[in-house]
Amino acid sequence: MQNRQNISPIPAVHAEPDHASWMARGTRLHAEGQAEKALLAFEQALVLQPQDVNTASACAAVLSSQSRPVAAYNTLLSVEDRLLATADGAANLAIAAETCGEVDKAQRAYQRALALEPDHLRSLNNVGLLAASISRWDLAVSCARRCVALDPTLAAYHAHLSDALCGAREYAQALEVVAAALLRFPQSPALLCRRIVILAFQGELNKADAERAELDGSSQHYLEGFLATWPVSSGPTGAASATLPNTAQLYWVQAFEALSACDWHGLDQLTATLHQLLAADLRQGRHRDWHNAGFYSQMLALPEDLLAAMSRPFAIAPGTPAHGQLSPFAYKKSSFLRKDDRIHVGLAVLDLHDSRHLHALRQQVALHDASGFAFHVYCSTPLASDQRGSLLLPHGGAMVELAHMTDAEAAGRIRLDQLDIFVNMASGASHGRHGIAALRVAPVQLHQPAWNRRHMPGSWDYIVSDTWVHPEGPEGPEWGAVARLPITCWLAIAKDDPEPGKPSRQACGLPEDRMVLSSMLAAVNLEPQSFAVWMKILRSLPDSVLWLADFDLATATNLAREAEAAGVNASRLLFSAPMSRARKLAALWHSDLFLDPLRFNAGQGLADAVRLGVPAISCSGHSMASRMGGSILRAAGLPECVFESPDAYVAAAVRIGRDPQVLQGLRHRLLTALPGAPLFDLAARAGEWEAAWTVMVERSRAGQLAAAFDVPLSASHRPGISSVS
Repeated sequence: MQNRQNISPIPAVHAEPDHASWMARGTRLHAEGQAEKALLAFEQALVLQPQDVNTASACAAVLSSQSRPVAAYNTLLSVEDRLLATADGAANLAIAAETCGEVDKAQRAYQRALALEPDHLRSLNNVGLLAASISRWDLAVSCARRCVALDPTLAAYHAHLSDALCGAREYAQALEVVAAALLRFPQSPALLCRRIVILAFQGELNKADAERAELDGSSQHYLEGFLATWPVSSGPTGAASATLPNTAQLYWVQAFEALSACDWHGLDQLTATLHQLLAADLRQGRHRDWHNAGFYSQMLALPEDLLAAMSRPFAIAPGTPAHGQLSPFAYKKSSFLRKDDRIHVGLAVLDLHDSRHLHALRQQVALHDASGFAFHVYCSTPLASDQRGSLLLPHGGAMVELAHMTDAEAAGRIRLDQLDIFVNMASGASHGRHGIAALRVAPVQLHQPAWNRRHMPGSWDYIVSDTWVHPEGPEGPEWGAVARLPITCWLAIAKDDPEPGKPSRQACGLPEDRMVLSSMLAAVNLEPQSFAVWMKILRSLPDSVLWLADFDLATATNLAREAEAAGVNASRLLFSAPMSRARKLAALWHSDLFLDPLRFNAGQGLADAVRLGVPAISCSGHSMASRMGGSILRAAGLPECVFESPDAYVAAAVRIGRDPQVLQGLRHRLLTALPGAPLFDLAARAGEWEAAWTVMVERSRAGQLAAAFDVPLSASHRPGISSVS
């Protein structure tokens, strides 16, 4: 959407002669482009008549043009009561308040302007834009429609209406608006480009490509600027990348945004379109840059081979701007001359601003054998000074901030550390810096977590799995280079603890007299299959409720609609108000049964539940993402709570929910088993990871290709690992 309409001067009603001369001088100087001198003149006038609305507005207009919004806002506040007497004055105050981040104040001022003049165009337009910024699409569409009706001669109003309809995912209506507007403004680049984008949103990729190719130079330039702000085109530091999104990327980015809000209307079309694109790529031997599509697509019913192909990082061709001048990576035995002979492991993490992430990383590093492993941490966001201290001691190494570096610069810096193995722990994020691994920074590279059981060769040499995720065994070409751990590949680091004192159910927003089913997961991890199964459980357990944390209003609204359509009263879905993680863990402790989603298991949420002694059930599918929950529960001592069909999963939940003794017995057995549960024997699990890394590195140093192998139970990080290839 375009920028808001700015503060405008209000016509003077009355002024004293001396005041008038200063105002005239300021107006003349401003017209001549002498803004500073004009401001001085207006300020002199304001000293003479400090309550004159016109004078204050003139000062504010100049200050705003000089990018001094706070000063402009404070000037208008000095005549606030008089400004609120007219629609124009109230709109000026609202615009200044909004520019300074005073959104509540801006909303009240806009409401005042519209109360005085219901069809005040500037206020209607800006209220609509403000509503769009907080995803209030109903209000945004209503305001934009009114603006078009009041002044159809302004192309920007038509563009705003189409944008608001797109925000509401009413693409057919948005296309109708643009088509009608193009009859009035046939050469408008804003409208021509929006038509192409909306066609892409609808999945009409061929038509969008054809119209994009026909744009003239000015429209092409407009489209490039429009797409440069699109999320898929942003680089690792937030700057626009050299490559603008194509129509296919435009399509799936907006479709994945819908998934993130549990809006599943276009899910069948998305699945079919991605299936066609992926199948065509495989037939033609082509690999496109899917960005974060590999993560989101885990929630779709796509074959494993297609999901794995989508997750493979995009190869960067030498000589391209993204590649830079970095020379090809070369492994040389002689280069590994360090002060020690430990295995050097690089851990690429996404964000250490959150103290939970920093604490978890500190715990993980502390688990490992400092005599055999040295660690280097690479962070994709700026590091605070206190994060560079004792985290890696006594493991040596360093913490390096990569946020300000291009992929080529980051890869060059990492190579200086002469790593033996590089582990990308941020592979799930769209800005997880896959381009660094594509440039090669270590003889062995792997990304964890991985979500596909099939390992695709490329930037990554191995995936780390376990005997539940890959029960068939790792050998053979079907799965590729898979390192199987004997218990679980989930390292159950406890990131933090529940709120002390165990607040009551009521304090946590949970009912005292109902069975509380729960699931702690991001909204994007929830898909229609899991939700439909959960609704079956709720229908069979009429005295139960489902508690979901961290779901925003838009997502909650979508799920409430889906619940009603499934025959479940939406009041039985409990969405927590924002609360601390400690309070969320306390609420989770009160829940009776944790429901793991089917296609993309809850991971940390599930591990938190069993750590707190909350019984849980999981249904294992065919992908790694859908089998991780089973791996966690089996390692926690609840193998009988892992099922391999949705029907069995539902039957178990209903059986447990109808028998309080069974539920209480599960909780007691879980709490009793926790001290000796393999899931929480972190030293042993870390030793198995070390053993896997050791085999990978030793094979690489011997000049052997990556190959599948098993890590035996209770293995150390030194000899005794049996390769099966």
